[in-house]
Amino acid sequence: MVKLKDKIEAEYENIDKLIAELPQKNELPFLQFLALAGVATVLHNCYNGIENILKLSLKEKNIPLPDGDRGTKNY
Repeated sequence: MVKLKDKIEAEYENIDKLIAELPQKNELPFLQFLALAGVATVLHNCYNGIENILKLSLKEKNIPLPDGDRGTKNY
């Protein structure tokens, strides 16, 4: 079984790799639409990684998370 620490470290590694691929601030104004869409996707994936870390941490502490749009609790 994979330890929580290993799962979280893997998420951090993925986030670091994604951030390293982002263009520099001064390059953004010159990007075409599809390149900007790619940047947005990378940022979204970083957000998902952070969300996964939070979910893993809460699950480890048996803290229920909202389930879908209804706000019901999920264990």
